Amino acid sequence: MKQILLLLFVLFGLTANAQKLEVSGHVLGSRGEVIPGATVLEKGTNNGTAANSEGLFTISVEPSATLIFSAVGFQAQQIPLDNRSTLEVALQVSAQDLNEVVVVGSRGLPRTDVERPSPVDVLSAKELQATGQVDLGQQVQFNSPSFNSAKTGVNGVANYADPASLRGLSPDQVLVLLDGKRRHQFSALNLNVTVGAGTVVTDLNAIPALAIERIEVLRDGAAAQYGSDAIAGVINLGLNKSTGVVTAKAQYGITKEGDGAQYLAGANYGLKLGNANPGYLNLTLQYQRQEQTNRTDNYVGGVYTTFNAPSTLPAAPTAPQLATENRIRAERGVYGPVGTPFKVGVYGSNQADIYQGFYNLGVPVGEGGWSVYSFGGYSRKDILAYGFFRNGATAGGNYSPLFPDGYLPKLPGRSDDYSAVVGLRRKVAGGWNLDFSSGYGYNYLDLFANNTANASLGAESPTDFYVGRSTFGQSTSEVNVSRNYEGLFGTKTFNVAFGGQFRADQFTLVKGSPESYARGALADPAPTTPPTPRKNPFSNGRPGIAPDEETNTTRTNVGGYVDLESDVTERLLLAAAVRYENYSDFGSNVSGKFASRLKLTEGLSLRGSVNRGFRAPSLQQTFNSVTTSTVQAGSIVQTKQLRNDDPRIKSLGVAEPKAETSWNYSVGVAAQASNSLLFTLDAYQIDITDRIIVSERLIKRDIVALQTPAFDVEEIRFFTNAIDTRTRGLDLVTTYKTDFGEQSRLSVSLAGTLNETKIVRTADTPAELQAGTANRVLLIDTVSIGLIERAQPRRKVLLSATYSLGKFSLTPRATYFGAVTAYEKPNNRTVTTGGVTSVIYVPHISQEFSGKTVFDLSLVYTPASAIALTVGANNFTNVYPDRVDAARFASYSNGEIPYSRNVAQFGFNGAYYYGNLTLTF
Repeated sequence: MKQILLLLFVLFGLTANAQKLEVSGHVLGSRGEVIPGATVLEKGTNNGTAANSEGLFTISVEPSATLIFSAVGFQAQQIPLDNRSTLEVALQVSAQDLNEVVVVGSRGLPRTDVERPSPVDVLSAKELQATGQVDLGQQVQFNSPSFNSAKTGVNGVANYADPASLRGLSPDQVLVLLDGKRRHQFSALNLNVTVGAGTVVTDLNAIPALAIERIEVLRDGAAAQYGSDAIAGVINLGLNKSTGVVTAKAQYGITKEGDGAQYLAGANYGLKLGNANPGYLNLTLQYQRQEQTNRTDNYVGGVYTTFNAPSTLPAAPTAPQLATENRIRAERGVYGPVGTPFKVGVYGSNQADIYQGFYNLGVPVGEGGWSVYSFGGYSRKDILAYGFFRNGATAGGNYSPLFPDGYLPKLPGRSDDYSAVVGLRRKVAGGWNLDFSSGYGYNYLDLFANNTANASLGAESPTDFYVGRSTFGQSTSEVNVSRNYEGLFGTKTFNVAFGGQFRADQFTLVKGSPESYARGALADPAPTTPPTPRKNPFSNGRPGIAPDEETNTTRTNVGGYVDLESDVTERLLLAAAVRYENYSDFGSNVSGKFASRLKLTEGLSLRGSVNRGFRAPSLQQTFNSVTTSTVQAGSIVQTKQLRNDDPRIKSLGVAEPKAETSWNYSVGVAAQASNSLLFTLDAYQIDITDRIIVSERLIKRDIVALQTPAFDVEEIRFFTNAIDTRTRGLDLVTTYKTDFGEQSRLSVSLAGTLNETKIVRTADTPAELQAGTANRVLLIDTVSIGLIERAQPRRKVLLSATYSLGKFSLTPRATYFGAVTAYEKPNNRTVTTGGVTSVIYVPHISQEFSGKTVFDLSLVYTPASAIALTVGANNFTNVYPDRVDAARFASYSNGEIPYSRNVAQFGFNGAYYYGNLTLTF
């Protein structure tokens, strides 16, 4: 890396001192009103600033530069300087600027919708805030049709970082950038039966929404441009650069049920640094409180004996069981007779306290055109989740004498996340742009299990446990060089970009308290008459990380790319990129992309792309070795995750995971009629080969190859490249705006997506694993297939309108979430006839949850330019997903889970009402 830097310094002449022009001016509206925070950008570069509270700006640029002026609610303008040093800029009001200029997806000139070769959703801070949502992930959920993220409860690691995906693919197949730089991932792996099972997410909610100026969602593969993970697309979070403007916001909301109160308080302020050639320091502080919601049904199972609701499942109680249950309930005096309504679980949005601070800094240095930039922040989330109710049946494996009436594990977690990027930019003589940066991001998750027990320790068990810590750190250093030529090779423009990147990742697991992973005497009781019931080891609800599960592993990655983009003519754009990467643990990869756009008319374009992408297996996947506790068919089971370098895995013929590779094909049309109507339609196909999955739970008693002393666990699973998938889809985005007068405007948006993911190939089971077992050993079964193919909506439609009249603005919104399907494998039945016991195989069952439309409404009143009052209702018709079929599905859990946790549709909290106050001065 040092050699690369030295070479670039020599090549592009640090001694060259390009003459800069200092430009100052005033940004106003069409009626002469000040526009604080307006963005000023030197076209073709990353050099920019923001107007202060009086609309004044100063920026140092090339004398021949063109400046782009933009602000939320106004049409962007491009103004050539022609050596002028002062400007008076008047922006025209627009209900929605249809000429949004974006950077993501191209290292060349910023482009608008009709000019882009790939589809990009541009979401302004105003649009994000207008949803009434407080989490960044949910703000995007109700603005971008191809983005999906639904909150969940009682779902392992997904309680602490929401899974989020693009185009129906996995959460780890989308790359997240922060101001164009790679964002680090969450430290813990999602191993529960939910969307994104076996993946690691990038936690969008670790970034305060008030720090965001806008979000760009690139709906196209981009691994050749940005590296691993960008198979489904890229989400670029643009940070606020405004100066001289204070924005303070407070919001309170509550559900129709009277729970789930949300409190948000935050402020953003930008400092102007210097006078002659000013820089900026933009700061954000935000606090958020989420109270618990609970949507469980009354409990209908056994408390002191084990049975499910009467007349539902095969395990329904017999008359003697009911009599025993009622007798003990009467003796204990805690619960009423069977049929008495009461709740034992907590299922809904988790209680959370979130503290966040972010900064964004840019400072010119000296007279040579250099500027230093830096951004980053800190986020702390304290979240209280819950497990499943453990009953007080003395024969049960989870029974503890410390909780004779049963217990509900509380599962607190603390996630700390911090990051910083420091960089140096310069535009040197000849028009070359240099960008050197280095950044580090780190996340750790401390997990606890309270109000629970290690049943194998009996009465000696503590009731509160420290489960352990997972950490992930990522260091990224990179060089990016670009230049835009005019007239080169006879083209209109020809942009050349190239660069290199060095990345180092580190993943660790740190053990919990000894009792959390202890295997007590009752785990393997000595023979007695009558037999002593076996009790489950480890802390119930969340097993602790044991010493032999600790890990501290690292890897490095070196990559380089070349990116070319040319306006061959006024109408034809061609773009191509190639990237080489080498990983220290699994080898190298080459990815590439070709894209094109053809303007048929000034307002109508055809576009398309072909690209080969990849995703490297994460360290959290290949080196995870924790024991997990999950619920399968109503039973709580503990499963050992084996690292891929474990000798036992190798003895089963399982190869270490290699990179997923993908081919992404896209073709589309973009049309714009004047500045009133925008229409884009894009079709795509994404073929992924050797997709990495977490295997099924392989149960020792069912598989001969596992019945050796080496496998001292009851069941295992691991990661493997087991499937190929094909995703096909269609994205539509159309926006219409019109002005009825200076104070009367209408903006209407319709966006939708159709997509379908299918598994097209399943790898054969390794011969060593299959050996000796008559039935086929499945690496992926129906439940896991369902999570990939049917657990996310295949259809999503967003329709919204905003009408502004004077000081009032009204926004109704309708969002349709398509049907989803959950699968379940009931327990097989054992039948004894004539002294012979046989197992009856019970096939999988499924339930489709129908598509639903959620309606939102908000009203904004702006009594003065500095004050905005908003009242709103999200899901004001109080729509809930379909309920789990309690008569057929053990996942109903006797009333604890009335809405499926194995799909991601739109949540289940019902109507939510809120009000907020925003001050800008």
